Amino acid sequence: MREWPGHVATSLRLWGCSFRCPYCSSIDLREPADGGVAWNDVVAHLLLHRDMIDGVVVTGGEPTEDPDLPSLLAALKDLDVDVRLDTNGSRPDVLAYLLAEALCDSVALDVKAVPARYRELSDERDMAARVSECVDMLIASDIEHEFRTTVVPGFVDPEELPRIARALRGGRLYILQQYHPMPGQDAAPFPDDVLRQAARACSRFLPTSPRGLTIEDD
Repeated sequence: MREWPGHVATSLRLWGCSFRCPYCSSIDLREPADGGVAWNDVVAHLLLHRDMIDGVVVTGGEPTEDPDLPSLLAALKDLDVDVRLDTNGSRPDVLAYLLAEALCDSVALDVKAVPARYRELSDERDMAARVSECVDMLIASDIEHEFRTTVVPGFVDPEELPRIARALRGGRLYILQQYHPMPGQDAAPFPDDVLRQAARACSRFLPTSPRGLTIEDD
């Protein structure tokens, strides 16, 4: 599965996210809505496919905004499956607890842009500092992790990516994700070669790879 290389994983998407990313592909998950999947159905799905599935990616929305996340991850661990958490890094207090309690096996943290642009995503004035705290927490930990930036024209300048990578120095992996417009989003993606060139520049600070290119590199 592309979301967690090396695993055959299923995704569990949680409602709720306070960020206002202009390119969001999960706008329908920002606010709770009717419907969803019952926990018993999640368990039944995992047990039915137990011989094939060896992981669950808990994503969103933003999972760390859900007060039930720790109990959910604990229940998944009780089912003896590996768990990866996708997060935007907005809740360092929650991430610290999850790491201390060993409730996930891997973390993928989205670094949206350079710090100044976080003011466009959140009303919380310290949001960039919160994300930086989560970054440092993961780098200092032993947990498998990766950092990801979606390279959105008009929001992320490819020339800024090495600056972001410098702040991630010591991390295990940095992924530059190609932007794929959703319906109603007009910005054209950068050419694949722009991401490849940026990845080479970022590799001075930590292993970096582009992802989601028209023609994937071997």
